Amino acid sequence: MSAILILAWGMAFPTRLLEVRSESVEGRPAVVVVAAGLLEEVAVKRDGAEVVLSVRATAPESLAAPAVAAPLEALRILRTPGGVEVRIRVPPAVSYEVRREVARVVLLFGPAAAAPPPTSGGELYRGLFPPSPEGPEAVGSAGAAVPPGAPEAVVPERTAEARREGLHVGTLTFKPSATLSYVDADVSLLDTPQTVRDRYAEARPALGVEIPLRDGLLGLDYEARIRRYSAFAAVNGVTHEGNAHLQYPAGTALTLRGSAHLARGLLETTEVDRGGEYFFGLGRFTRKQFNAGIRFNTGSRIDLDVAGGLDNVTIDRGSGFFDYERRSASGSLGLEVGPNRRASLVYAFEQVPPSPERPEAESQIHSLSGALEGEIMPLLTGRAAAGYTWRESPHAAPGGQRFRGVTFGAQLKRDFGRSANLVLSANRSTELSAFEENGFYVTTSVQAVLTAPLPLSLSLVAGGGYHVNRYPTPAPELGAPRRDQITDWLVGVGRSITRWAFVRADYRRDRRDSNIDFFDQHTHAFYAQLGLGFFGEAARR
Repeated sequence: MSAILILAWGMAFPTRLLEVRSESVEGRPAVVVVAAGLLEEVAVKRDGAEVVLSVRATAPESLAAPAVAAPLEALRILRTPGGVEVRIRVPPAVSYEVRREVARVVLLFGPAAAAPPPTSGGELYRGLFPPSPEGPEAVGSAGAAVPPGAPEAVVPERTAEARREGLHVGTLTFKPSATLSYVDADVSLLDTPQTVRDRYAEARPALGVEIPLRDGLLGLDYEARIRRYSAFAAVNGVTHEGNAHLQYPAGTALTLRGSAHLARGLLETTEVDRGGEYFFGLGRFTRKQFNAGIRFNTGSRIDLDVAGGLDNVTIDRGSGFFDYERRSASGSLGLEVGPNRRASLVYAFEQVPPSPERPEAESQIHSLSGALEGEIMPLLTGRAAAGYTWRESPHAAPGGQRFRGVTFGAQLKRDFGRSANLVLSANRSTELSAFEENGFYVTTSVQAVLTAPLPLSLSLVAGGGYHVNRYPTPAPELGAPRRDQITDWLVGVGRSITRWAFVRADYRRDRRDSNIDFFDQHTHAFYAQLGLGFFGEAARR
C-alpha cells in the first residue's frame, strides 16, 4: 500500500526543474538542465531545425530561457501537459550528444574533444609494471583487444565543473598536469617470466590542447612518463605518448574525422600486444597508429560510415615480440533506434602483410558484426558489438592456419549518482602471436570495476577480472595447445585536496596460470600518487 501511495505521489507531483543554462562543456557549446530530484523520463529528438529535450517535470514561471552562443541559434522552454520541452534551434549539420546524471541532463553540440591525458583511477593501472593484459578501461581503448569495427569504450563522465577547467588563451584551451608517483612492483625484464621486486619513482608531465576549427575541433595531447631510481637501467627511461583527434563537419551531409597515436616506451606492453601474451623479455618499442573516416548523414535516421587505419609497431631485436603492421578498412550502416540509441551493421577487413622476421604472422581477417550503443535505461549506458570473424594465417603451423568463430566487445556502465558507477566489460578476439609456430591466439576476458564514495571525502576503486588465452596449434612439450588463464584484482583509494590536486594509493595482484609451467607468474604492484593540474573530478577520485 505504501509503495502505491509513493508511486501516486510521484505521478501527481513530478520533479521540478531548477535551472536551464547554456555554457561551454569540454570546449563544446552545451545546454544543461538541472532538476530538484530524479529525472526518470527523458527523451531527445531532432524536430526540423530544432533539437527537442523532453522531460517529465514541472517548471516554475520564473524559469527563463538563457541566451545561447553559436552554433546554437535560440532556446525556448515550453510547458506541456506531459512535462517540459526545451527546444534548441541549431543547424542540422551540428551533431549532438546526450549525457545523463541522476538530476541533470547535458546536451553537448558539435564534435567531441580529444580526451585529456589519461590519469583516472582505472587508467592508472596501465602504468603499473608488469601490466595486466587488460586494465579496467580496456574494452575499446587504444590498447584493448576488440573485434574490428567494435564501438569505443564507455568513458566515465566528468562533472560540469571539471569540464570547464583549463587555461583559456583566445579560443584555445590548455590543460597542463603532472603526477608524481612511487611504485613498488614485481619486475619481469629477464628472458623468462621470473620476477624480481623493484621500486622506482615516476613523474608524468602532460599537456592537452583543444583548438576550435569553425564547426570542428582539433585536440592534441602529450604525456611523458619519466622513471628514476629503479635498480634496473632499462626501467630508468622515458616513455613518450602523443595523440591528435580531429572531427570536422563538412557541410550538412558529411562529417570528417581523423586521429593519430604515437608511443615509444618499454613497460607499456599492451601497446605492442593487446591480448597479453607479451609480458616478459621486454624491449623498447615504437608504435605509430593513424585512422581516418567519413560519415555520410542522409538527413534521416540512417547514416553510412567508412574508415581506414594503419597500425605500425617496431620493437628492439631480441625482445619477446616482433615488428608488424596492421592495415584495416571498415564500412557500416547505422540506424538511430531511439532518442539516445544507435544500431549499426559493420563489415571490417584487416591485413597483416608478410614479415621476414615472423612469416607466421601474415594474416587476412574479415569480420561482420552488429553493434548497439546508447542509453539502455535511465543511468545505464552500454556499447556492444558481436559478430562472426574468419581469419586466414597461411604460414602458421597446421591446425592454426584459420579461425572461424564469434568475436565480441561489450561494456555496460551503471551510474549510482554523480560519484559512483559500476563498469562491466567483456571481450573475445584473435591477436597476433609470437609463440612457436602460431600465427594468432584467441583471447577472451571479463572485467568489473566499481567506483564509489567513502567517508572523509575519499573515493574507492575496486574490481577484478578473468582472462583466457588459447592457442590453436599443439605445443611439442605437451602434445596439446597452450592455454593461459589470468586472474586479477585491484583496489584503490583517492581523495581530492583541491580542485587542482589529489592523492591516491592503489594495489593490484595478477596471477597467470598456464598449462606450460614456464609461463606461470604471480605479480603485485603498489602505486602511491600525487596529481597536480587540470584532471577533472573523475581522475581525482
